[in-house]
Amino acid sequence: MTASTALISSPLGVLTVLIVIVALSDALGRIGVFRKLGAAMIIIVLGALLANLRVIPPAASGGPVYDLVFTYVIPAAIFLVLLDVNLGALKRAGAPMIGAFFIGAVGIFLGVWVANAVTPVQGMVGASYGPLAGMFTGTYIGGGANFNAVAQAYGITREGGLYTAATVVDNVMTGVWIVVTLALPALLLKSGWFGKPSNPEQAPIHAHTPPPPLTGTLAIAIPLALTAVAIWSSGLASTWLEARGIAVPSILIVTTLALIIAQVPAVARMTQANTLGHWGIYFFLAVVGANADLAALVAAGSLTPALFAYVGIVFVVHSAVLFGAGAVLKLEPIVLALASSANIGGSPTALVLAEAEHRQDLVLPAILISSIGNAIGTYAGFAMVALLAARG
Repeated sequence: MTASTALISSPLGVLTVLIVIVALSDALGRIGVFRKLGAAMIIIVLGALLANLRVIPPAASGGPVYDLVFTYVIPAAIFLVLLDVNLGALKRAGAPMIGAFFIGAVGIFLGVWVANAVTPVQGMVGASYGPLAGMFTGTYIGGGANFNAVAQAYGITREGGLYTAATVVDNVMTGVWIVVTLALPALLLKSGWFGKPSNPEQAPIHAHTPPPPLTGTLAIAIPLALTAVAIWSSGLASTWLEARGIAVPSILIVTTLALIIAQVPAVARMTQANTLGHWGIYFFLAVVGANADLAALVAAGSLTPALFAYVGIVFVVHSAVLFGAGAVLKLEPIVLALASSANIGGSPTALVLAEAEHRQDLVLPAILISSIGNAIGTYAGFAMVALLAARG
């Protein structure tokens, strides 16, 4: 199917449809049964549905809107989301929580390595097995921004069937793990192998009073202008390094710039940056859906169960490493559960767990350790790709 055979093929028309998909999905994802699916899943489904019904052309056919998303929207969204990572505040999370998080991250890294070795996924995806492993490493140490950063750098975002299958499996398995971590504290406590719960009535950790947020047009204009400069300069830097024989993906430079800039106190005033970043990721997911035509999904059919097994192994190894170390170190069950939740589900799921356990003293630490993952996830993903390439 070509762009000309679609009902809506003009760039402005396609852009309008994508915007409607994002807005509608975001609204549906907050109500009733759709809340269980989540906005991301709904966006992908609607994008795929409209592309396969030929309302809009498939992303595989190219076009100015799709090319713009792949080239600029993805790195811009990643940059904006990472501006929310305050590394200086991480010390308030406490040594046990930070330690548990890093132990869990090691478990994820080992889990991806094992899953890549024992499942048939490597043979099924060919040369994409390394980037795919990097994507899962990035997302289960960090989050969606890290998943997309690795995928974009290696062109996986343009492989409709593979990217869609990986995204669906990621979303489903993360949802399963949210349920598991909600039950974990009570189960671990009953075993008697872990540390006793600390007093939940202890004085909570308070963050410093944030600076007043930017208002009006500045709240949007400044983050977007900063993003444009970062993407432009990262492209120049990547080209300059490549000319000297040093291959550094521009997305990795964008990530580093975002983390450096995020430590400037004034950046905390850009409260709309995170919202803009997540909106950009949603917009990108709409294109991912449009890239998944039925032929590609059918072709990926046998890959989907293999990916479920792949991620299942990652979670098993992660659990063995984290909870094994937790038993030896006598760490508190809720701390281990929060670390696992922050690894695999990110700050939203860690926050839900802390609230469900009525541990207001752990709400801020849960959010803070999740930001560690956002900061290091992309680097861990690229490291996994490099290690698998070196292994051959």
